[in-house]
Amino acid sequence: MSDLRLIYKLKQHTPMIHFQSDQIGATLRATELKPKLDKFLLMNIKELPFVKHANGAKSLDYKVSIRAIGVVIKDIETFDNRGREQKDPLFFGNMGDGVRKKFVESGNIEIEFVTFNAQIKNAIENLFEGFLAQTNFGTRQSKGFGSFYLDKPFDKSLIPHKVYSFKSSNWKNDIKLFYSFLRQGINLPNSEGTRFYSKPAIFAYALSKNITWDKKAIKQHFFSDILNTQQAKYAQNSPVNFSGQNSFLMRDLFGLSSSQSWLSYRATVEKEHQEIERFKSPITFKIIAGTVYFWADKSIEKILNKTFTISTKGNKPLSLSTPKEFDFDDFFNMAFAIDLTKHIDPKFHSQNEFSTLTRIFNDIKASK
Repeated sequence: MSDLRLIYKLKQHTPMIHFQSDQIGATLRATELKPKLDKFLLMNIKELPFVKHANGAKSLDYKVSIRAIGVVIKDIETFDNRGREQKDPLFFGNMGDGVRKKFVESGNIEIEFVTFNAQIKNAIENLFEGFLAQTNFGTRQSKGFGSFYLDKPFDKSLIPHKVYSFKSSNWKNDIKLFYSFLRQGINLPNSEGTRFYSKPAIFAYALSKNITWDKKAIKQHFFSDILNTQQAKYAQNSPVNFSGQNSFLMRDLFGLSSSQSWLSYRATVEKEHQEIERFKSPITFKIIAGTVYFWADKSIEKILNKTFTISTKGNKPLSLSTPKEFDFDDFFNMAFAIDLTKHIDPKFHSQNEFSTLTRIFNDIKASK
């Protein structure tokens, strides 16, 4: 049988964070794309013929080659006009692995698939666009880096989850601010104290469900003296004061933080579970032509109703669980209905962050 070929032209929409940027032809790699595509195809078409390897991985019988034109490699760190280093909003250093990573951007990208199996060829032909719609590549892919798509308008109906979107001319800053608002809140200091502050949306959700904020529960157990001082300064419905019927880990539903530095407490807070060492954020951002699309997948089920041991050096551990049930779309519906003019203190309404959040929220509501 003659070989069966498929050729696709791709457009790169956001930089890829690459650890092999010093190598010739550094761009989207077949070694990353093929295992992901194999898994995607096998998940969607059960009867595809595959080879099972000794490590349990399954692969399909086709070859893929990637050709990129106009590859540009850039340093992740930039400097302002005074020579001061500026960090990328969504990528901090080199993740502690000692490998120097850089941004890689390509002009035109051509992908060629070659197989001798018509069934596999048809599977790629039918599902490759959907695969690209749901997948980013490289480091920090859940935050929008490494976004590629066919050179055509984006079809969000290919994503099997509820998709939300907003327009953005500065997607990195917008995602950082928006994600912080959802998960941990925003606290931006200046020389006079606080320039901008907002409680996290997930705290507002916990309050609506009569759940004690996990950060308060941790403070109550390990840092009660500091908590008592804080409580006297804030309202009863604040994160440090509100007490619900139950205490649950809520922020970790966005991705497990197994070790956190609580700098002002001079402590490191550790979270341990016998079976769960890592849990990446269920939320994926996909940037296409100035629009930020995002959704939450169903991986949240892996971490629900799990009890973690919370510890700091020299203290008796605390046991805290994730909730038995949690639906991100239910959370999103609540979060995007928040009245920002009431949720955020009026003294911060003149700040750019307030205007940015308002714009993002209005776009999301208009896109539903």
